[in-house]
This record gives sequence, C-alpha cells and structure tokens, in this order.
Amino acid sequence: MTSAGFLQKLKEHLAEFELRPSQQEMLAACERVVTSGGTLLVEAPTGVGKTFAYAIPAILSGKRTIISTNKKNLQDQLIQKDLPLLARVKDFRFSVAKGFSNYLCLLSLHGVQPKTPTEAQERARLLRWAETTEDGEQDSLVPPSPLWDEVRADSAGCLRQDCPYYDQCLYFRARERWFGADLLVVNHALLAADAALALEAGRGLLPDAEILIIDEAHALEDAFSSAFTRWVSRHTLENLIREVTALDRRLAARAHSVLSRLQTLAPTFFEQLRTRYPAERRRVAPEEFALRTEAELLLQTLVQLQAIIEDFLAKESPTLFAQSDARAHLVKLRKCAAWVAQVGATLLNFLEPIQTGSPLVRWTESSEQRATLSVAPLSPKTELHDGLLSRFGSIILTSATLSVGEDFSYIRKQLGIEGETLALASSFDYARQVRLCLHRLQPPERGNPSEKYWDELARRIARIVESTGGGALVLFTNARVLDETARRLRESLHPSALVLCQGEESRSQLLSKFRADGNAVLLGLDSFWEGIDVPGPALRTVIITKIPFEVPDDPVHEARVERLREEGRDPFNEYILPRAALKLKQGFGRLIRTATDTGEVHILDGRVLTRSYGRKLLQALPQGIGIEVID
Repeated sequence: MTSAGFLQKLKEHLAEFELRPSQQEMLAACERVVTSGGTLLVEAPTGVGKTFAYAIPAILSGKRTIISTNKKNLQDQLIQKDLPLLARVKDFRFSVAKGFSNYLCLLSLHGVQPKTPTEAQERARLLRWAETTEDGEQDSLVPPSPLWDEVRADSAGCLRQDCPYYDQCLYFRARERWFGADLLVVNHALLAADAALALEAGRGLLPDAEILIIDEAHALEDAFSSAFTRWVSRHTLENLIREVTALDRRLAARAHSVLSRLQTLAPTFFEQLRTRYPAERRRVAPEEFALRTEAELLLQTLVQLQAIIEDFLAKESPTLFAQSDARAHLVKLRKCAAWVAQVGATLLNFLEPIQTGSPLVRWTESSEQRATLSVAPLSPKTELHDGLLSRFGSIILTSATLSVGEDFSYIRKQLGIEGETLALASSFDYARQVRLCLHRLQPPERGNPSEKYWDELARRIARIVESTGGGALVLFTNARVLDETARRLRESLHPSALVLCQGEESRSQLLSKFRADGNAVLLGLDSFWEGIDVPGPALRTVIITKIPFEVPDDPVHEARVERLREEGRDPFNEYILPRAALKLKQGFGRLIRTATDTGEVHILDGRVLTRSYGRKLLQALPQGIGIEVID
C-alpha cells in the first residue's frame, strides 16, 4: 500500500474525511524523507491535517518511529483519536511514553509512614487504587494525591530488578509497551530528558528508533532550554536540610555538624545575595560574582554532605536491602543523595566556566521573599544535536508556525539544523473568514504604562467586546497590564459579562468556562498565545494588546542578543523580530480552527503601522485578509 492509497482508504473509516491538496503535498514530502533519510521542516497551518500526513509514511515504512508533541492535548488527540483510526486501516502497535515521575512506585507506597489520620486515609486510598489501576499514571488518579511526591517513581531511587515489586512495577510495564511499539508518542520534555541521559550515560530512556517526528516544533528550543535550566534557592536548601534530617536518625547524627553549618550558611548567603543583587533578574559572570567566596563555602559544605550520604549508603545499603520492609527507605536515601548531588552540581556550574556542551548563562533573581541562582544553556543546539537528532536517520519537524513569510532561516539557525523546507498553503479562506483591525494606539515607552494608556487600552477592548458580543480572547505580554485591564473591564462592561483572567483559576478551568459561556472574555499571558483550541462561535474575536517582543531583561534572551552583536550580526532582524513574528502568528492562529469559523483579530499596537518592521510582522500572517485601520 502506498501512502496516497492509505489516505484514500481513510474514507472508508471516516465519513467526513476529504482529501486536501496541502495534506497530499506534505504526505509526499514526508514519504521521501522517511524512505531516503534526511531532515524536513514543514509549516502546516491549522486545517491541513498534518498528523495523517506524517504518521502514514512512518507506519508504512515499518521503521520504529518516535513522535513528540509539546502540549498534552495534541498528545491525547494522537493516542485517543488519530492513531486508533489509522490502525483500523493498517494494524500497528503504538504507545505513549512518560517520565518516571508520572508513575506510582509500589515500593514507595507500601513504605509510606503516615504522620496524621488524613495521610493514613490517603495511603489507604492509594493502595486501593494501586490494585485496580491499569497504568498507574498520575493523570489517571482522581482526585490528585497530596502524597504523590512521596509515592511517585524516581529514576535516582529506583532499585530496578532488585525491587520486590519489579514484576508488578507500573513504570517498567509501561516501558515494555514502549519497546514493543512501532510508534511511540512522547512530549518535548521527555525528549529533552532522554537527550540529557544520552549525553551523560551514552544511552537514553527511550528505545532506539529510525524516524523522529517533532510536532509543535516551534516550541522545541524553549523546551530544551527549560529542561537544561537549573536553579538553587534558600527554599531549595531548607527543604534539602529538612529531608536529610528527617530521613534517617543515624544519617542525621553523622551529618549533624555539616547540616548545622549548612543551616547557618544558607540563609546568610541568600540574604547577602538579595542585598548585593536586588534586581529582579541580573546576569552574572562567574569571575565577577561578588559572593564567590561565600558560594564556594556553601558548595564545599554540600560536597561534604554528599560524601557523608554516599558513605552511609555504601555501608548501610546491603543491610537495608536484606530487610524487605526497609527497601522503601533505601529508595528515599538514594533519591536524597541524587538531590544533594544535583544541587551541588548546579552551584558548581554557576561558579565555574563549563568546558563541554553549550555555553552557560548565569543569573540571580531577587524579590522580597526570595533570592535564586540560576544556570541555563545559551542555546541548546549542542544538547539537541548530540543528544537527540544525531541518533535518527529521518527527521520531520512540523508546526503551524515555523517560518516568517515562508523564510525558515530563524528556526534553522536556532536549532542548528539543515534540510528540506516546505511551507504549505492553508486550507482556510482567511480573506472570507477574518477581518484584521490595526489600531493606532501607541504602547508606552520602556514598558511603563500610564493611567492614560491603561484607560485607553481598556476602553478599546470594551468597545470591541460590546460590538462583537463577547467571545473574545485578549492576549497580553505583561502581567501588570493584564491585571489592570481586567479590573477596568469588570467595571466598564455589563455586569452580566463574564471576564475570565489568567491566574484566577487553572488554564483548563478558564477554557472550560469560556467555551461553556459562549460570550465570555478571556484574558491571558504567554501560555494562552498557543495551544488554545476553541472552534465555533465561543471564540470569535482575538485581541492582541501588544507586539510580543521578548522581555528585554530575560537573561538568556539578553545573552543571545549580546552574542549576536559580538559576532557582528544583527540581533533585531535575525533573532528579536523573527521570534515576535512567530509568536504573533501563534496568537492570530487561535481564531480560525475550522473552515466554518469567522471573526476578527485586533492588534492594539500602532507600531505595526508606524515602524519599518511592521510590514514584516504583517507578512508573517496569512495573506489576502482585508485590513481596517482604526484611529
């Protein structure tokens, strides 16, 4: 069976299925890469049907394939809907892979020592659940458990084949399904964890595969950056001290002097850090760090604590392992040892220039409540290539937003990849379905909004909402502006209008209320610019309050801009503007989700009309849309 023939046979199983030219074009391109190898970047707008276009060639190839998504809703769609449908046309095995912490650890559960009647009741509930659950996944446990952190599986603490519950282990049962699958679905976070382990140990968590398909590929860089970011705070060390002290009396006795020293050093150091570096975020070079001596003393103490725990483990492990009722305690000790080692490694990376991998960005964060030291890769290109991409013969990266005006230069440079590119035409008639309104409202300079600006912003949003009857998603780049606008809207709109605001409830609760009401106004920040899928009239207006330029004081962003300048390149046009254009495209894309959707997009930032870069930003949006300029 050919890929095209497979697509045709879907009509027998999906009555409403229709062949789309863009989908067929993507199918052919994916088939070439799956057959011959190489890398393909495909921009596939909403409505193309990209899942079938990349999955069908992989299924027919007979080669093991890993598909990675960024958001859980797409992962669920693949596992619960798309792949079961494709399996009706041609039989194949598929599974979903998740990290250790998503699974219940039976040894840890049986080893829980309840401290209160409430904890005893919760342990009893978890024991009953453990007897009936099919997968032991955190997502399957309703309601969530306050004991989950204590009973979840953990790579560092796991006894593996030496565990008395190994044959019943829910995590390793899941791994058997992974290794038996022809097609494995993961998320970007697990992909990054797998890459980190592959770099460290020479082999990752996931089974070997020949084909890698990265859906929602626009989020891959940020997912890898986040996965390789580490931080240490006073809160971290206080929790660590508390854990070691309560874990084992004999260990606490041996480590008493070190723990006491750590209890003295940690609060003093982080208070000095907050005083010396009071800025919310500030980049710091290791050789210029003003508290280097104090940090080295803290690190030295952590290294001593790590040595004591490891020595204790070496001496006590055989005895603990020999006692079946003490093995859960051994797991906790191993987890604790790994935690201390990771905190120490983070502090060391902050203080010493790294010689391998990507260059590091180091910064401090301070507020009235806390101070933090953080470390992240400048760019995760090395981790991405050496830990992941180099292991696959065929690689497909796809998203609705990979190019700026069909130019893939930005994403290719950021990910450090070459390969074929393909920008597909949308299946939607944007000229008929969308009206784009550009407002001449000028945002405040240097990010300091005035009362006048807030009043005008809220007035325009209220006027749009009143004219459309609601059903509006309002996207912000600043939490303070969002909060002020929400307050003003609630005062100015009709009392019956439902105004939903990010931070007041969970994302899923807000979206559920937004869909159910049909005429609500939903105000959101960064996470609401993408991954929101509300087809139909419940979402008929998208209001973008400001061009989504990166926050200039973000340490990693600042370091990347600085590096480009040092290389004699143009940071604005090569990095800042493309990132803003892709995010603007994501925000715009929330509106039209089906061929029958219609609505308006309002951009309340006059710079798209007055600045030279405005044209490039508009070119990133679907072309042919009627534009109305509003003074």
